[in-house]
Amino acid sequence: MSDGEDASKIKELWGRIEGYEHDHDDPDFLSEQTLRRYLIARDWDVSAAEKQLKDTLQWRRETKPQHVVCAFCQKTPGGHAMRQVGFDKSGRSVIYSCFAQCCTQHQPVDSAIQHLVYLLENAVRASKHGTYSFVWVIDFKGMKITSCNPRLALAVEHIVSNHYPERLGACIVVNHGILFQTFWVAVRGVIHARTAAKLHIHRHFHKVEEDFTELFPDELKRWLLEEIRLNKSHPLPDSQKTFWKGISGLEGHDPRGCDSYIREHVDNFPIKEYLDQCNSVAKSKMHLPHQNILDELLQKQNS
Repeated sequence: MSDGEDASKIKELWGRIEGYEHDHDDPDFLSEQTLRRYLIARDWDVSAAEKQLKDTLQWRRETKPQHVVCAFCQKTPGGHAMRQVGFDKSGRSVIYSCFAQCCTQHQPVDSAIQHLVYLLENAVRASKHGTYSFVWVIDFKGMKITSCNPRLALAVEHIVSNHYPERLGACIVVNHGILFQTFWVAVRGVIHARTAAKLHIHRHFHKVEEDFTELFPDELKRWLLEEIRLNKSHPLPDSQKTFWKGISGLEGHDPRGCDSYIREHVDNFPIKEYLDQCNSVAKSKMHLPHQNILDELLQKQNS
């Protein structure tokens, strides 16, 4: 499809949603980039993109995802280990999660979706160079039978495909074993083909390293390899269990994320601005780290 045809369909979609009710507390969502994502997700079928976009606008009005916090993490620190840890070479947000770092694997589906939405909204705010997608590295080390919840997998796929279309740029699966393979057979038939095509599932770790080299700056690649190595330890080091606390000294591996991410989004987090911000629209534009990292920063501020 030519650029002219793209622009024509985007203009047509703009015309169809003009005047459609949307949340005025969410001013940055409706953009040309958003319309393009929805059109791509529906193979440039304007009517299909219109329906999906209107469904999302209604969902955003009702749930206000731009203001979501993870109540489960606040109540159960370490309940969710999924967190942003850096950026790829293109400026896309990079997310890492590991089953071994979760303090519990009995997570209600609703709370897991709440955490995912919190993470995705903040990943979008942090993305650099005009990028709009993210890369997800899923470490299945520590996965147990209680983690195999098809209902959760389908709920995640539903949210990502329907309300965050074309946000997932790539998903790299590491340390997967027979349990994951059995689970994957059960759910892959209902995963959208466009989503499934973005999964990198390798039998050999050197292929994972090749993906890391291609996608990530050296700093983030080294961080991921060390994080994966440490999370295979038995017993798991305390610093990995309480990943949101970081490290006490100036040296060593920081499980919160790579150095550049920590400097920009944790060490220099504008706590005073966050606490003083009464305007919810302005606050919703701030990138927030993992809920427990944020809570740790706020606790230190108050101590």
